[in-house]
Amino acid sequence: MDALLGRDGVAGGATAQEVSSMRRLLALLVVLLACLPALAAGAKQPKIESGTVFVTERVLGSVTAYDADSGDVLWTTKVGASPIGVSQPRGTDKVYSSDEGSNRMSVLDRSTGALLGTIPMGAGPHHQLASPGGDRIYVGEFFHNEVGVVDTATDTRIAGWVANPLPDARTHAVWITPDGHDLYAVNTRADRSQPGDVAHLDAQTGERLCNTMVGVDPSEILVTHDGKTAYVSVRRENKIKELDVSGVCPVLTGREAFIGIMPDTLRLTNDGKTLVVTLRGTPAQISLLDTETFTARIVDIPGHVTTGHHWLSANGKRTYVAVESPGGLAVVDNETATVLADYPYPVPGGIRPHGVFYEPEVLR
Repeated sequence: MDALLGRDGVAGGATAQEVSSMRRLLALLVVLLACLPALAAGAKQPKIESGTVFVTERVLGSVTAYDADSGDVLWTTKVGASPIGVSQPRGTDKVYSSDEGSNRMSVLDRSTGALLGTIPMGAGPHHQLASPGGDRIYVGEFFHNEVGVVDTATDTRIAGWVANPLPDARTHAVWITPDGHDLYAVNTRADRSQPGDVAHLDAQTGERLCNTMVGVDPSEILVTHDGKTAYVSVRRENKIKELDVSGVCPVLTGREAFIGIMPDTLRLTNDGKTLVVTLRGTPAQISLLDTETFTARIVDIPGHVTTGHHWLSANGKRTYVAVESPGGLAVVDNETATVLADYPYPVPGGIRPHGVFYEPEVLR
């Protein structure tokens, strides 16, 4: 510092007071320069969410595991034709894809993606959901009217439960309550311009307790954390409708909202205040429904034609959503309604990512 002030510590004819001020200024400059590396490190993009996201791709027939924070591809594995849903049941080290075009499920090693085996299923296994304890997977079998039940210990289909006795009913999606007692299934029709229903079944025995008509081409159902309210996406009406499920038979409450074009999969934030809905229309969008006011915000995902399924992060603040043409996995901030990241599908020709499942644990 003294070298900057001159050989005698005095700059030109500066007074002692001026020299003192210059020394203080230079000392501050030295401190700021020393802090630059730390400031640069602090300016890095904050972590999105640690964990792993599993994504199916319909054209290639594959499943990919992504690092949820970086978007790094951990593995990709070939499965059956047109895989739709995917899950990683609690307490297992296995990932399951529902391969609609092959009438089977594929079982993969969670860490490596190695194919462990396949499970013959009923016609058109589609959306799936694991039980809270991970001992079963319930699968809507979309080419007929049954819920397929898979035992994850033996990796076998142990039952096919009729969700609607009508021969033209088509079971699209399922939901099991957190206590594992109640199972709900959404049934559309072979002619999807016809009204469909929600079935209530006993999740242990498969006894069908009730069917409730809900609208034209219903897609998916979600039951709230308290088990008293449900939301159903009604695709050909572009609506979300609310159901009272506190009794044996689900009852429409009359509350409904225009949500966007062709609503499909549903996830609820941890506080229960926002229902996140994927939209199968064009261009790629999701919708955020305020469950108190029943008003919706549309979130555009630029550069893609439409969306597939989605899943929320552990804290409920992020949505991981499959996007098509080009294929990828987009990350949306549910609070700001902005796209945080867009990870490309890693295999050429993988233009139709579809099923999504988020697991908080990072693969090692």
